[in-house]
Amino acid sequence: MSNTGTGTELKERAKAHMEVERYDQAAELMARYLVDAPGDAWAWSYLADCRFRCGDREGALKAADEGIAADPECWYPWERRAFLLPFFGRVDEALEAAREAVRVGPDISDTHSILAKCLVIKGDGEGAYEASLRAVELSPDDARLHFNLAWPAEATGRPDVQEQALRNALRLEPDHAAARARLAELRADAQQIKLPELAGEYAAALGAEPNARYIEHKLNLLVLRLLRRTRWFALICLVMAALASRAFPTGDDPRELPAPLGPRLWSLVLMSVVWALGAWFLAYRKLPRGARSTVWSLLRRHWPARLPLAHALWGMVCAVVLVLVPWTDRGYEQTLALVGAVPVVLAMWFGHAWRRQENERREKGKG
Repeated sequence: MSNTGTGTELKERAKAHMEVERYDQAAELMARYLVDAPGDAWAWSYLADCRFRCGDREGALKAADEGIAADPECWYPWERRAFLLPFFGRVDEALEAAREAVRVGPDISDTHSILAKCLVIKGDGEGAYEASLRAVELSPDDARLHFNLAWPAEATGRPDVQEQALRNALRLEPDHAAARARLAELRADAQQIKLPELAGEYAAALGAEPNARYIEHKLNLLVLRLLRRTRWFALICLVMAALASRAFPTGDDPRELPAPLGPRLWSLVLMSVVWALGAWFLAYRKLPRGARSTVWSLLRRHWPARLPLAHALWGMVCAVVLVLVPWTDRGYEQTLALVGAVPVVLAMWFGHAWRRQENERREKGKG
C-alpha cells in the first residue's frame, strides 16, 4: 500500500470519522495508513487524539512520541505530548513539550494555549496569562481561547480582563455553557443577580451542554442553598407560635393559659403567609422551569437535599402543635418550642461552619 491512492484515501476517511466523533473507526483507519506512512507526523498526532478520546491514554502518548520521532519540527505531536503527560503526573515533562511546541510553532495559537494550561498546573499564573493572551492574539475568533484566558486573568488579579474574556467567548459562541455559567457567577458575586436568577443561568447553560457535570454540580449546590432557606421560614413560624401560645411571656405580656383560640388560629394564617411569600414568591416562583425540575430531581435522588426540608418540617410540626393544643402548662410549651428550634438552629450553625471551613480551604489551595 502506498502513500498515494489507497493510503491517502485511508487518511481522509479517518479524518472524516473524526469530524463526526467516530474515534474508534478513525483510529483503526489511521493506524492502517501509518503502516505504510510512518513518517507522517500529522497522522501520528491524529492517531494520538483518537486514542485519547477512546480512553487509551498510554496508546495516545505512544502515538504522539512516534510523531515527534517522525518529524521533530512538527508542532502538533509536541502539543499532543504536552496535553497527555499531565494525566500521568509528568507535569515537568509536559511543560518542556509545550515549550518545544511553541518553539516549532510560534504562530500557532494551540501551542500557546497548551503552554498556558501547563503553566496553570505548575501554578505560574502570570506565565499562563501571558501565554493565553498570546493565543487569543493569534486566533481572536476562537471562543475556546477567550474562555481559557479568563482563569489566569482571575488568578493574576485582572477581573476586568476575566469578565471581558467571558463576554467575548459568549459573543463568539452564544451556546458556550461554561462561559455563561462563570459569567453568571461573577454577576452573582457582584450582587447583580439573585440566587434564583443564577439558578436559571445554570439551567440554561446545562440546556446548551447537558453533559457538563461541573455546571450540573454547581446547580445542585445552588438548589441546596435555596432549600436551606426553608429552615428560616420554620424558625419564624416557631417564634410566631411561641408568641401566640404565650410560651415565653415577657414584661406586661398576658400570662394566662391556655392562650385564646383566636390569636392562635390567626398565627396559623400568618405562618401560611410566611411560607407563601418566602417559598413561592421570593424564591421558587422566580426559578425558570429547568431549575424547578432540578429541585424535584435533586429531592428524589439526593438524600442530603431532603435534610433542610426535614428540618423545616420538624420545626413546623412543633409550631403547629404549639398553637393548636390549648396548653395549660408553660413548661411543656417551652420544652416543645425548644425541641422544635434547637435541632434546626444547630443544623444551620454546623452547616455554616463546615461551608466556611471548605471555603477557607479552597482559598488556601488557590493561594
